[in-house]
Amino acid sequence: MTMRHPHLFRMAVFGLIACAVLMLLPRSAAFAATAMVVYRGDAPAGTGPARRIELRLKADGSMSLISDYRNNRAPTTEDGRWIPISLEQIDLVIDRRNGVAVAPATLHLVREGDVLRTTPESAAQFNTQGLQLRQTKTAAVPQAALPGAGLASATGSWRWEGLVSSTDKIQIEQPERYTLDLQAGGRALVHADCNRGQAAYNLDGHSIAIKVSAMTKVACAPGSLSERFVKSLEAAVVQRVRADNLFLDLPGESGTMKFLRAR
Repeated sequence: MTMRHPHLFRMAVFGLIACAVLMLLPRSAAFAATAMVVYRGDAPAGTGPARRIELRLKADGSMSLISDYRNNRAPTTEDGRWIPISLEQIDLVIDRRNGVAVAPATLHLVREGDVLRTTPESAAQFNTQGLQLRQTKTAAVPQAALPGAGLASATGSWRWEGLVSSTDKIQIEQPERYTLDLQAGGRALVHADCNRGQAAYNLDGHSIAIKVSAMTKVACAPGSLSERFVKSLEAAVVQRVRADNLFLDLPGESGTMKFLRAR
């Protein structure tokens, strides 16, 4: 059966999960802070004690995966975002480790009651035995807003700083030559090195779709990333704003574009 309005389904899934989380909070806390659901479990190890893992899912779409290897060293913290694929499955997209940006990696989990389990394709990351995490509590943490509350901040002018993927890492030496100006009403202006153009964009929750049009076709100097920039913009599927940074995630393992808000 073909789904006529997939964007409405994604919004409904986000809403159902967020509402379920908030219902477990005291009423005063639900209005004062963002909800956080905590899962814990042990990952099997080839030798030595099992790795203890804590997963924190926040209602603003961010997540943290904290691993204690029980080796008398500080736990490893992996941060990123979680994406509800359906009411039974979520994906974890990890793009930072101990505060340092890393190539995005995706972990697939299925939900069975209060338990999260890795899917067979992700089980190999845990010695093929997979990972099982059980919900332990719902807590309130001092975050700014619930899903959708800060999406308007994506509007404005952004300078492209780079792209990181599992196979590539690009650092832009002159970010002012690669800019994206997201204006109100779904209109955008694009500056791609020696070329300029317009674009239409649509925000649907954390999803984004950009279609570049009326682009000039000047032959830029050797080494230009003009075409790469435009193609990456049109491939973007997820947007996140963190302080003065905009992140555009590309499909699969294609990576993440990072922008800095232009002053």
